[in-house]
Amino acid sequence: MESHELTQRFTARLAETTGEPAAHRIVETIWLAVVDGTLDTGERLPTARQIAIALNVSPRVVQRAYEQLEDRGVIATRPGEGTFVSLVLPSEEDRRRHREFTALCRDAVARAQELGFGVNELLETMADFRDVETHR
Repeated sequence: MESHELTQRFTARLAETTGEPAAHRIVETIWLAVVDGTLDTGERLPTARQIAIALNVSPRVVQRAYEQLEDRGVIATRPGEGTFVSLVLPSEEDRRRHREFTALCRDAVARAQELGFGVNELLETMADFRDVETHR
């Protein structure tokens, strides 16, 4: 798939009003393209910067999506060469953990909203916890 085709696919998916974060929608779009055979193993993906510009999102958002895909074994980044589809199926345990983690995140957002807090406030508080962990 040409990089502009992939970017168009991202754009369509990001336009959906699912309430899901952009990084999650990028992950799902790439994952579905790999599963349905639109993206082949070994195929080079656009750079995070290229996708960020095309989608008008932060390069960090795309980088987070790429990191999640790499953690799942869907892509591999080779320094100086690029990012490629490199499907290594995750174990059932990894898939279960990911589903539970995603559910936990949804629950945390919903609970914060019930308490009158927005996602940004939740993320700021989580960042505070990260900072405490980092300095231990």
